[in-house]
This record gives sequence, C-alpha cells and structure tokens, in this order.
Amino acid sequence: MISLGAVSGDGASYYAADNYYTANEGTEQSAWAGKAAEALQLSGKVDPTTFEQVLAGTLPDGTQLDARRGEHRPGLDLTFSASKSVSLLALVGGDKRIVTELREAVGATLEWIEKTLIEARVSSGSQQMAERTGNMLAATFLHDVNRNQEPQLHIHAVIANATHASDGKWHALRNDALYTRQHAISAVFNAELRHRLEALGYQTEPARNPIDGAFEIAGVSRQVVEAFSTRSTEIREALAAQGRSSPREREIAALTTRQQKEVVPDPEARAQGWAELAGKLGFNAERLVDAARERLERGQSMWGQVVAGIKGVGARGAALVATMGLTPRDDDALVPERKGRLEPRAYATAQAVASASRDLSEREAGFDRLDLIEGALGGIGPMTVADVEKRIDLLISKGLLVGGERMLTPTATLRLEERILDHLNSARGVVTPMMDRPEAAVRVQEAARDLGLRRLNPGQQAAAVAILSTADRVHYVQGGAGVGKSAALGPVAAIAQAEGRTVHALAVATRTAREFGEKVGAPGKSVSSFIARHRGVLDGSAGTEKLAAAKAEIAGSFIMVDEASMVPNHQFEQILRIAAILGAERVVMAGDTRQLLAVEAGKPFELTQAHGAPTSHIAENLRAASPQMKAVNAALAADDVAGALKALEGHTLEVGRQEAAGIAANRWTALPIDRRDATVLLSPSRAMRSAINAAVQDELRAKDEIGERALELTVLERVSVTREGTRQMRAWQEGNVVAFETALPSQGFARGERGVVVESAGDRATLHMGDGVLKDIVPGRIPKNLCHDAVSVFREKTIALHEGDRIRWTTNDRARGLLNNQQAEVAAIKDDAVTFRAMDGTLHDLKTDDRMLERLDLAYALTVHAAQGMTATSGILVMREEDRRLNSTRSFLVATTRVTDNLTLIVDNAQAVERAVSRNAGDKTSAIAIARDAAPSPALDLPELSLERSR
Repeated sequence: MISLGAVSGDGASYYAADNYYTANEGTEQSAWAGKAAEALQLSGKVDPTTFEQVLAGTLPDGTQLDARRGEHRPGLDLTFSASKSVSLLALVGGDKRIVTELREAVGATLEWIEKTLIEARVSSGSQQMAERTGNMLAATFLHDVNRNQEPQLHIHAVIANATHASDGKWHALRNDALYTRQHAISAVFNAELRHRLEALGYQTEPARNPIDGAFEIAGVSRQVVEAFSTRSTEIREALAAQGRSSPREREIAALTTRQQKEVVPDPEARAQGWAELAGKLGFNAERLVDAARERLERGQSMWGQVVAGIKGVGARGAALVATMGLTPRDDDALVPERKGRLEPRAYATAQAVASASRDLSEREAGFDRLDLIEGALGGIGPMTVADVEKRIDLLISKGLLVGGERMLTPTATLRLEERILDHLNSARGVVTPMMDRPEAAVRVQEAARDLGLRRLNPGQQAAAVAILSTADRVHYVQGGAGVGKSAALGPVAAIAQAEGRTVHALAVATRTAREFGEKVGAPGKSVSSFIARHRGVLDGSAGTEKLAAAKAEIAGSFIMVDEASMVPNHQFEQILRIAAILGAERVVMAGDTRQLLAVEAGKPFELTQAHGAPTSHIAENLRAASPQMKAVNAALAADDVAGALKALEGHTLEVGRQEAAGIAANRWTALPIDRRDATVLLSPSRAMRSAINAAVQDELRAKDEIGERALELTVLERVSVTREGTRQMRAWQEGNVVAFETALPSQGFARGERGVVVESAGDRATLHMGDGVLKDIVPGRIPKNLCHDAVSVFREKTIALHEGDRIRWTTNDRARGLLNNQQAEVAAIKDDAVTFRAMDGTLHDLKTDDRMLERLDLAYALTVHAAQGMTATSGILVMREEDRRLNSTRSFLVATTRVTDNLTLIVDNAQAVERAVSRNAGDKTSAIAIARDAAPSPALDLPELSLERSR
C-alpha cells in the first residue's frame, strides 16, 4: 500500500536522522532519486545537510525557490509499504533478496510517477498552466519497523517541492495529480513488487482487501499477519471509534495513536521477540523462504507452474488468464488477435486491459488512461505497468481505443453514440404534424384548463405546441428543476389521447415513472421494463405474431420519457430504435442537462442537444417561492456556485465533523409534524444518510413519537459494482451477500438463489447457501454478454424498526405495488408480521420471514440522487468535506432546487465544501467529444456528426 502526506517544516531531521530502529543509520539506507536529482548531481546516499537545504527551498545549484503565501512547502512524503507477509519473510525469515526487490519496485514506481504525474504551474501569458515536467527531486529512506517495533518494511520517498519546467526555471510542484492518483500509484507499486517477488519463487495471493492489487505471500496465515499487526489494529480502532474512514482521516489517526519512539532500540532483542512470537504461532518463516529458493532453482515460478506441461502458446495463455479469474471471449473487440498469436504474458495483459475497459465502460463512455492502467493492474497477473502501457498504445494505434494522451474510449462506444445521432437524423420530417401551430396553441391551453392546471406560460406553451405541430418523430423539452416540464406535457398527452393515440410514460426509476404517468394520465413504466418488453424487436428474435402485437402497441403512439438526462447511452439508443422500427408517432424526451446524469455510461440527452436535436426550452422557474430560493436558483442558472452559497450564508451552519448528523436530526425533529412532512433531509452520501436516519430515530424515540418496541432487522444494502466487476474476485469479499438474478446452470446456480461469501481465494469463492449447503463459484465464468446483471451484491446492516418509523423500499415488488425508493410508514409490529402503510393509505402485511423485510431502509433522510424529481417546501442539506467526490455542482444543484421556500445547509468545512462543489462539475464523458479532441488517427474513420446536416 501507499500513503501520501505533506512533509512538515522539521522534515529533514525526521527523515534523515530519526530512523525507526537506530538513531545513527538514518542515511545509511537512503538514496537520491529522480532526473532532477541527476541534473543537480545528487546521487548515492543522502547527505542530511543537503537534504535539509532542499526541503527549505535551496537547491545545490544555488536556486532559491519562491515561497508561496509566505512559507515554502518542503515537499511530500510518499510512503511505500510492503504487506505484512512480505515483511515477515524478509525480516523474520531472513530473505534479504526481498529488501532489494522492494527497492527496485519503489524505484520503478517512482520512474513511472516522474514520467506520468509530476507537474508544475507555468506562466502562459496571463495564466498559470499545468505542465507535466517529467523530472522530480526525491530522496528515499528504507525503514524496517513500525511504531510498535513490529516487522514493517517501508520506504519513504520524500519528493521535494521542486521540478524543472520547459521555461528553464525551477518551479514548485503542482500536487493535484499525485493526490488524485494515489490508487493508480498503489496499483503500479503492487504490480511491480508482486512481479519481482514471484520471480524469487514466492507464491502470491490477493490480500483480504485486494484493493489496487494488494497481495500477500501464500503460506502466511491471517492469524500470523494479525499477530504481528497491532499497529494497524490501533489505527482501525481509532477510526472506528470516531466514525472516520477517508485516507486523510487514516493519516490523522496514525499520527494521534503513535507511540513515542524508543531512543535506543535494541535490534537483537527485537529480533528475538519476533522469533519467540513466530514460535508461539507455529510460523516457520525460514521454511517458506527455503521453499521459494527451491522453486526458483527448479525454474518453477508461480506463473511458470500454471503453464507447466501445457502444450501450445494459446493454451498456456488461456491457463494464465483462467488463473487470473478472467474469461476470454472470441468476439472481444479489444483482443482481436487470433488464438495463439500472443505469447502467454502478452495475452494475459491483453485480457486484463480488455476487462478493465469493459468495467470502466459500463459507467463512462470514455475514461482516463490512468484509470485503465489502475484497473488492469488491480487484480493478479504476470504483468507490470510497462506491459499494460504497451498494450494500450497498441490498441490506440489500431484504432480499437480512440483518444488522446489521457482520455480514451472504445471504438464500440463511439459507434453507439454515432448510431444515436443517426436515429435522430432519420427521425427528421418523417411524421405528419397532428395540427398546425395556431390550433395547437389553443388546444393546449384548453387541455390545461380541463386538467385543472394553471395557464401555461410562454415557454410551456411553446414546448407543447412544438410537440404537436412538428414533423419530426423525436422532440426534446429542456428545462431546469421547477420550470414545469411535466405540466407542459400533461396537456399534450391529453390531446394525443383525445386524438386516439396511446401514451407511454417512461422514466429510469419505477417510482418516478409511476408519478410521471399520473401527471400525464398514462401508465408509468420504467425504461428498463419497456425495453425488456420489446427485446425481441431489438434483437430480431420476435416472431410474426409478436412483432405484429408490438406494432399494434407502439405504432402511432406517443412515448414520453421523464428525467431523460438519467437515461444512459445504450437505453437511449434502444428507445429510439424501438420507436423507429414499430412506428411511434412521437418520442418526447424531457429533462435537464445540468442535473444528475445516468449511473451507466453516456450523457446522450446532453450530447444530442449539443449536436442540434430539435429542442424546446422552458426557462421560467415556477418552484422557487422565497427570496432566498429565488436567489439560489438565479445564481445556479448563471453557473455561479459561489453566488448560490452566498445566498445561503444566513442559513449555513458550520459544525464539528461528528456533529452534523445529530444537528440535522435535532433541527428536523424540533419542527411540528406537519412541517417535518414538508421538509426534506438530504445528503450526497449514503453513509451520511444512514447516520442522519439513526440520529432522527433516536430523537423520535426520546420524544416517544415512535413505538417503544423494536424489531431488529438485517437488511441488504447494495454494493455498487459493474457487471464486469462481478466477474472479478474483488466483488466476492467475505460477508457479501450474492443474489442470482439469472440462472448459471454451468455452475449449478438457479435464478433467485442467494448465498453469503464465506471464503474467497484464488479464482473462486465459497458461498453458504440458504439451505446450509456450501457451493463454490468461479466469478470469471459468469457470462459477460448479458444485457442485465447476472448477480447482485449486497452488504448486510442492522436496523431497528419501531411503530411509526418512516421507511423506503430498496427494490421492486410490483405484484404487491411496493416500488423501489417509495416510502411507507410502519403501522404495526406483531410477533409474526409487520404492517406498513403506503403513502396512498394502503396497508401491507409482511410476515417476518418475508424477503422484502430485507429490502428496506429508514427514510427520514434521502440521498440527493434519490431525491431528483421531488419537491419540498423546506430542506436540510448536510455536506461533508470527506465526500468530495460526491460534492459536485450537479448534486448541489439538484439538492437545492428541490426546495421552494427555505433551505438550511449544514457543513463541517464550508471552504472545502465550496471548493469541491465549484471544482467538481459531476459531468460524464462523451465518446464523440473524446474522439474530436484526439489527434487524427489513420485507423479511425470519424464522419462529420451533426443533426444540423439533415435540416
């Protein structure tokens, strides 16, 4: 693993002189590193005086680095730590080769960092631009114990705050890439070290938490690792006690729990203590070292053993890939080589890159090259970062990956976006207008009056008229939150139905679709269920009768899609294709390009508007009622995040890190019940949502507003994992619950079965099934060509239910009308059943063994994502500094625009939250945009793409 932190002002003395184990050997295990060090003629052991001067900003050539904000920042401490089993074999087992290979692995990783991540801010005119310089000045220090005097090999790479830029000057580092790419750095380091240790004859296996390719040496038990890891236990316990989890919080916990160092440690006494502990545990480190040496002498490396006795290059490559837990397929666009054309290691690398690309492509139309490297190195395999980069470059040269220096997209994704644009081009001028514009204008206002709506404003009327009078099959309605898009579509749907047309109301979420259907007077369906109903039309498997039935249902109809910004590429294209094949008269896409986007890949609603899709815009905000919320909405409409936060200043509370949930709960429960019901509690993160829910429940229990009797429930919380991710071992961690959504007959699992992971090792996991039987599964053999999830992965958590509690369902049970994210109240708790009252007053009795009792959660607080599309009079929004990835401009806009009158913002660090919201747009990528920005590729034939060309 790695950790990254700033070096304090007294860094020189700490790193150079105050070693963990002897006061006089701080520089004996040190070395200069980096091209900048070479340029300054710094090599070999680190001289403490020179090192101290470098950290103070004075370089050996006499350069004095400028101090920003009055004080020079010394640099960064990038610490590379070997896993505990590696440290034990080196220090208890006495294998000094491991120390050498650790140094080599760190050196290779630092070279990659230098080439890839080292940047400076360089003036370009009146602006400061980030420039990748390709040189760094670093000093490395090898340590072999932790604060508790336990075996822990680690190397501090102290990266000085200096790099030489293209203007010929020395500059301070721009640290952003180093901080944001810690996972990629960790994956590169783990792969480099693992590769070298396997070459020494050691067998490796994924760590208990195999993030970033973390591994252990096979044969060192978990009991032994934990016995020699009291320092890690101290840090974990400190984090748990304070509810902390982020890397920065781990760093703080490490500092606050560390012991004072021994002034004069006794290495011999320490080694004797290690040997005695190993003896008590029955751990023979020397035997594992000897076994590794013997394997090396016999030429039996770990991966060599996998292919031993297997004839044929192709068969050996397949064996490597199977051991990695990956399943190749013949039609993989990113592995076009014929079987046997790639030598085994290259084939393994190719499959790792292809798997990582599939994983990333499920959530994004394009991805960063560094994310692809991180993903490819995140599992086990006989490859290093050099192998992966070589493969990526080859795929780019062949046009199979398209992009520039950083952003990439698979050609298949690019072609999908092109097809979406082609569908829209083909939809131009192909239908007959229902009526002319003057008639439409009169009819929509009459329909609005008949529906009991207020008179449509000019923007709403223009949108409704355009839909009814256009000759285009597809029309968009673009408008921000609260502008009344649904109110404009209600009259359109009423007129269409009066003219004999069927209306289909769709949305991504079933609950949203039902609510949208009520607004437009049509049955609401989820997008996925609509597509599934017409799957045979899409894949050509529908027979004559089914095709005729589908045409009867869709031909001449109006398909209306709400929250269209949340529809991903593949579903967007399928809706348009279904409409074209079956002859729909209109496809109306309504949404907002500035709100939350699809969970899956793509932003087609935004992309197609940018390419000229026929669009009506509704701008007048009808939701904001108070001066405060009008000011917030006006600022956000102008992309002024700072202005929106300023409008909330008088309603913003800055509280302690651990106080936010309790304060939010206290404020909400202090309201009269009718005002509570009109006040939404929101947070971007699921963790904070859970904390607020628990705090509200405690407050209500103290007020005797919910029943005293508690029913303890173990509920399932979904683990966010892609379909490709379920085929990899990292999703199959001990304790995870796995539900089979489709039958896997080749592995003996039926649809609907469920099991708990009790062991995960190698390429397989062992599940404890509901009937008590243990069954093995090889995740890599799960089919990768399914259009739906083969399995769903969950974690268990415990909640208590009381009569009067507010809950929400976390899955659909359509037969009983229990819909995902729909709320209900606990009406009664009995010995054998729980009664829930739905929002419409319907009562549902669920027996205590009903599986839907596992698929619920408390619903006092909601995530921002779950709240898109809803409206409340008041709101309380809780945002934390540590949720910086979730604190985006889009999530902040969605949260604030749910509220009509009064919003309270609770933060733990106002400046950090504002910085995150301003910097993180929350955008998704477009394959077409990536291809446009890339340098022309001879292998890529990219046509001119614009809907304007068909006009």
